[in-house]
Amino acid sequence: MVVEQFLNFGEWLPSAIFTFFLLTCALVVLGTFFGYLVAAFRHGPVEGFYVVAQTIGGAVPDVLGTSPRRIYAIAKLAAIEAIRRKVVIVTFILFGLALLLGGWFLNAGSDHPDRIYLNFVLWGTQLLALLTALLMTSFSLPDDIKNKTIYTVVTKPVRATEIVLGRIVGFAAVGTVLLAVMGLLSYLFVWRGLSHTHRVVGETQTLASLSDIDPTLRLNRYGQRVSDSAIKSGETTFDSGHRHMLELIEDIREKDSPPLDARNVVSKTELPDGRIRYERLIVEPFGGHSHSATIIGSGGPNAEIQIERAEGYFRARVPIYASSLQFYDAAGELKSEGINIGKEFAHRGYIDGGTSMNRNSLSKAEFVYENIGPQRFLDQDLLVLELDLGVFRTTKGEIEKRVLGSLQFESVPDNPEIDPIFRSERIVFETDEYNVQILPLKRKRPGEKLRPDGSVLEQREFDFFEDLAKNGKVKLILRCEDQNQYLGVARENIYFRATDSLYWWNFIKGYLGIWSQMLVMISLGVALSTFLSAPVTMIGIMVMLVLGFNTKFIKGLVSKDNVGGGPIESFYRIITQKNMEVELEPGLATMVLEQTDYFLVSMLGSLTNIAPNFSQLNFSDFLLYGYSVDVHRLAAALAVVAAFCIGLTVFGYFCFKTREIAK
Repeated sequence: MVVEQFLNFGEWLPSAIFTFFLLTCALVVLGTFFGYLVAAFRHGPVEGFYVVAQTIGGAVPDVLGTSPRRIYAIAKLAAIEAIRRKVVIVTFILFGLALLLGGWFLNAGSDHPDRIYLNFVLWGTQLLALLTALLMTSFSLPDDIKNKTIYTVVTKPVRATEIVLGRIVGFAAVGTVLLAVMGLLSYLFVWRGLSHTHRVVGETQTLASLSDIDPTLRLNRYGQRVSDSAIKSGETTFDSGHRHMLELIEDIREKDSPPLDARNVVSKTELPDGRIRYERLIVEPFGGHSHSATIIGSGGPNAEIQIERAEGYFRARVPIYASSLQFYDAAGELKSEGINIGKEFAHRGYIDGGTSMNRNSLSKAEFVYENIGPQRFLDQDLLVLELDLGVFRTTKGEIEKRVLGSLQFESVPDNPEIDPIFRSERIVFETDEYNVQILPLKRKRPGEKLRPDGSVLEQREFDFFEDLAKNGKVKLILRCEDQNQYLGVARENIYFRATDSLYWWNFIKGYLGIWSQMLVMISLGVALSTFLSAPVTMIGIMVMLVLGFNTKFIKGLVSKDNVGGGPIESFYRIITQKNMEVELEPGLATMVLEQTDYFLVSMLGSLTNIAPNFSQLNFSDFLLYGYSVDVHRLAAALAVVAAFCIGLTVFGYFCFKTREIAK
C-alpha cells in the first residue's frame, strides 16, 4: 500500500488552521464584494452598502439567539421529509439486493478474496451514501420554496441559522442511521463470505491420511516442492474456491527457546545435545489466509486432525513507520532521493548492489524509527519486521533465485560525541517483491559496541530495547547484496509491526471516512440549495465531487516541478516547437508568460482548498490491505469535515438570509 502522507495531528493542525484562516478571509472579502454588487444592483450603490452592513450585523444576534430546540424541531421535520421521499428506503433496498446477489459473483478462490469482498461493500456503500445525500439535499429546500410550503416555517419565529442547521442535522441523522445499518450488514456479509473451514483429504481425518515424502524429489502429489523440513504431506478439501497443502515438519529448537503452541504438535523428543525435536502439522497459507491445525489424540497415526476456521483475513496491523529515510549512493555520499531506474511511478527510490562477501558499492538506505519500546509489541521477545520491497534486475541469472538484501540495526545516541554506538550483525534475506515479507527478529541480537570514533569496544549479544533502542530511537540500514541488482524502497515499505488493533473498531473507522464524505455532501447540498434550483444544485455538487476526488491530480498540475512551465508557457512551446527542457530566452515576453502562468496556476491551486479532498477522507485502502487507520489521520479528517461544515453552514445562512423569501 502506498502511503503519501505521514500525518502527525499536532504538527498538521497549526498549518491547517493558518490555511483555513487565509481561505476564510479571502472568501469573506469576495463574498462581501459580490454581495455588495448584488445589493447595489437591486437597491442602488448607497443603499446597497447599508443592506450589506445590515445583513452582516444581523448575523450576530441570529447566531447568539439560535435555539437548539428549534434546530431539533426542524431537523425532525427534515428527517421525516427525507423518509417520505423514499430515497432512503430505495437506497436500503438496492444495498440489500446487492448483498444478496453479490456473493454469487465474487471469487472467493482468488489470491486475495478479502480485498474483493471489502472493495465490493466499501465501494457500494460509498456510492449509495453519496447518492442518497445528493438526492436528499438537492430537492428539499428548492421544492419547499417552489411549493410555498416554506412559508409555514419562515412566518414563525425561526431564524435562518436554525433552518440551515436544522436541515443539515436532520439529513445527517438519517444518513448516519442508514450508514450504520449498511456498515453492520457489510461486516456480516464479509465475515460470512470469508469465514470457512476445510477437512483433510483421505479415508480418515487422522495423521494416517498424510503421505510420506520422497527424500530425493521432495515433491507433493501436485508436483509442488515442499519445505526442507517436511516429513509428510497432505491436502485439504476444496472449499470456498481453494484448497491448502498440509505438511508435517521437523522443528528442532534450543532447550531454552520459548514453548510452542501445543495444539499442532504431534510429538516432542529431547535430543542427546539438549535440543528439542518437535513434529508439527502446519497448513500452508493461500490467498492471504491460513488455518490452524489441532491434533486430537496421542500423536500416533490415529491422532485426529481438526482444521480450524480461516485466520489472517480480519487484520488491523499497526505499523511503526520510520520518521525519516535517507539514501546514499555507491560512493557513500548522501542523496536527496534514491536512484531513478526509469520507472514512470517514481515513488520508490532504488539502491544498487555490490557483492555479498566483498562489497564494492556503498549504496544504502537508512531508516530512523522513533518511539520504539517493548510496550508497543505483543511479544516483547520476538519483534516482527515487515517489508514490501521493489526489485529491479539488470541481470536475470537463475530464474528461481531471488535477490539478496541485508538489514542492520544501529543505535541513534542522543550525544554522538560521547555516547557509544551499538551495531548489530547483518541479517541477510531473500526478497519477495510481490508480497509483504515478514521477518521475525529475536530481541537478543549479536553485534558490537563502538566508540564515537568507530573503534570496537566489545563484541557480544545485545538487547534490542536496552541497547540498540535505549532512547526509543533506532536506525535500520538496508543494503542490496547482489551485484548489478537494485532494491526499491519508500518510507512505508519497511516498518515494525506493533500489536494489532481490533478489527471491528478499524472497520468502524473505515466507515467513518464514508460518513465524513456524506456529511460534507449534505452540508454542501443544503448550502447550494438555499439559492439554486434542484437541477443546478445537483450539478454544483457533482462538480465539487469531481474536484474533490481529483485534488491530487490538480495539485500535480500546479506543482512548481512540472517540466515546461505552466499552461501558457507549455502552449507557447508547442506552437514554437521548443523543447520542454530548454530554458526560454530572458526578456519581457518570457516574464509575461511566467507571471501569467503564476496567476493561473495560483487560481487553479486555490480550487484544491475550496473543494474537499475526498481522498483524505477515504480509508478504504487501509481496510483492503489490513492496516489500522491511525488516530492522527482520523482526527485530521474529522477536523477537515468540521471546517467545511462550519464554512458551508455560514455560506448557506447568508444565501438564505438574502433571499426574498426570508424577509
